[in-house]
Amino acid sequence: MKKLLILSAVLLLLAAGTASAQSMNGIGLYGNLVGNGTGAGGGMGLSLRYGSFPVIGLEWNFMQHSSIISGSLDAWLLNPSIADRLSYYIGIGAYAAVTPGNPPNVFNFGGRVPFGLQLFPVDTLEVFLELSPMIIFVPAIDWTVSVRLGFRILYN
Repeated sequence: MKKLLILSAVLLLLAAGTASAQSMNGIGLYGNLVGNGTGAGGGMGLSLRYGSFPVIGLEWNFMQHSSIISGSLDAWLLNPSIADRLSYYIGIGAYAAVTPGNPPNVFNFGGRVPFGLQLFPVDTLEVFLELSPMIIFVPAIDWTVSVRLGFRILYN
């Protein structure tokens, strides 16, 4: 009975490891190498991915005189494989950001077009590099670019 239980556990782990990475869930961290939703300096973020649901980014940008809290929601329109452990994605999304603290609070809102490259060194790890041209709608029409580097731990 003990051997059957161990064999079942091993088979379950092997089956989970061979699932398509595009349909898996993931949680990870990223850093902004260039810009963010407000055009200010970099920050750290939490990336949440749930199957084919849009990818959620929650971010805190810590700067010398203020902090920016922001969130993004990106739907991937394309996510094909290039090679065995290499994929890319192209999406469309939106972001919102607020600078709390000293009045006046600044609110930013805009659209994003993320282009990403994904590397899967092992079945349960995704490393990504993302370039996102962004258009700012609020507080004034403008544009900026964001470059994110991060990873996600994948699971079913």
